[in-house]
Amino acid sequence: MDKDKPVKFSTSDANKHRAYDTFCRESNAPWYQVYCVTGSISVFLLYFCVFREENDLDELMGKTLWEKIPQLREQILVQKIKEGKERGADVSDLVEELRELHKKHK
Repeated sequence: MDKDKPVKFSTSDANKHRAYDTFCRESNAPWYQVYCVTGSISVFLLYFCVFREENDLDELMGKTLWEKIPQLREQILVQKIKEGKERGADVSDLVEELRELHKKHK
C-alpha cells in the first residue's frame, strides 16, 4: 500500500466498524444503573423546571441588557450618532433617544 495516497474509506477496515459496536458493548454496569440514572435526572428536572420557586437571579435573567447596564445604552447611542454623522446619515432619532435617556437618569 502506498502511504502517500489517501485510503479509500469504503475498502478500508474502518468501513466494517459500526457505531452500535462502540456504544452497545457488554459492560460491567449493574442492570439497575439505567433506572437509577434516569430516575435521578427526572427528579432533578422536575424540581428545577416545575417545583422550584423563582429567585432574584431568575428575575435578572428576564431583563434586557439595557435594563441591566443602563450606561451601555448611552455609550452605544453616542457611538451610533458619531458613525451616522460621519456617513452623513440622519441621526435625529438617535439624538432624541439619547436626550430621553438623559432625562430618565436625572
